[in-house]
Amino acid sequence: MERRAVGIALVMALAALGTAQGVRAQGSTDPYTAEYCEPDADTKLLYTNRAYLVLPKAPDTPALYFTYKILGTQKFVQRRGQLLFDDGDDRWELESNPDALRLFWPLRPEKKLELDRVDRSNGEHSHVTFVVLGLEPITVNGIPYKSWKIRRLDAIEGGKSFVQFLWYSPELCTLSAFTDSQHRMVRLLRILKPGDPDYGRDVVVKKHHLYFADKDELVK
Repeated sequence: MERRAVGIALVMALAALGTAQGVRAQGSTDPYTAEYCEPDADTKLLYTNRAYLVLPKAPDTPALYFTYKILGTQKFVQRRGQLLFDDGDDRWELESNPDALRLFWPLRPEKKLELDRVDRSNGEHSHVTFVVLGLEPITVNGIPYKSWKIRRLDAIEGGKSFVQFLWYSPELCTLSAFTDSQHRMVRLLRILKPGDPDYGRDVVVKKHHLYFADKDELVK
């Protein structure tokens, strides 16, 4: 009887653990308590002028690594985290402890993260600062999602600097919007999972907008 009770308790504990893991994978509706999460592998993220396919990770891949393919190109990209993503030509390597990225979550107003990076091609150093500014609603496919607005400042050796704004949605586990190198706002339009009617459609970028290639249809 005692063994059976232990067995039942173990099953219940494993079930609870599985449920908790599922909640983390799906994101959280409470942005103040949400831990870091990211989209499942094979998810397609369609933005106003680009699209990404989230790739599966190897078993020994560090937790926050974000691996993706830029659709419509042959570029495969792996980054330390979603806040450091780019279009595949980033030459920077972190000098700071990468675990600092994990400590940035859960996000809070005025929370700050500082990292140091070096350009592998020329040895140029950069100090990167992320500051959480507050919550803003960002609409994705007709639904508003609470998103943390984050200011990223890259102070590069020699006096150069670059400012970028990122909006991270804990519920979607990804960036709902961000500004590009030309300071244009790029919004998340659609999240496609395998089985979605539009999942298998190729996309193409024309004049800074994303289209479904088969019918020359603007992605909305």
